[in-house]
Amino acid sequence: MKALLFSGGLDSTALAAWLRPDVLVTVDYGQRVAVAERRAAAEIARRLALRHEIIGVDASGLGVGHLAGRAPSALAAAPEWWPYRNQLLVTVAAMRLVGEGLSEIFIGTVLGDDVHADGRPEFLAALDQLMSVQEGSVRLSAPARALSSEDLVRRAPRMEELVPWTFSCHVGEFPCGQCKGCTKHKLVLDAIARKP
Repeated sequence: MKALLFSGGLDSTALAAWLRPDVLVTVDYGQRVAVAERRAAAEIARRLALRHEIIGVDASGLGVGHLAGRAPSALAAAPEWWPYRNQLLVTVAAMRLVGEGLSEIFIGTVLGDDVHADGRPEFLAALDQLMSVQEGSVRLSAPARALSSEDLVRRAPRMEELVPWTFSCHVGEFPCGQCKGCTKHKLVLDAIARKP
């Protein structure tokens, strides 16, 4: 069984449409945009006819930055940083699915995500190694790590149908149009619209 960590944003939606994993996993870890992410993810999963699991883990008191509705940390390279988030998401997804025969978790890391330590190749390799030596020998991979978001969205089928359902905002239940997530969403769609 292969699973994709799935927020319902552009990158994870493009990966879901491209790879068609056995299950999409959305983790509500207490981020302030969780309701919108769950709503987007559920609709996209329905449209793709893919199994969708939502896992709730209340880490709301542990977050910093835009996703937590708190001041950014001086440790962070970007205001949307949440400490150890990708490590948490991968672990929780593996915990939920390892008993069902999970063999691999896909993460939606793309080119440019290395602004965060948990988007860098060395982190992904280390977490893959850690997961693989535990019970179940689950592997972690980032199939789009060498692709820009624009290239990933272009590669994926059915994106014209799916894009209206995606959600990328970091600060609210509805797109603010100003945060890094909303800005990236607009830039990617504008770039795709300009190029045939």
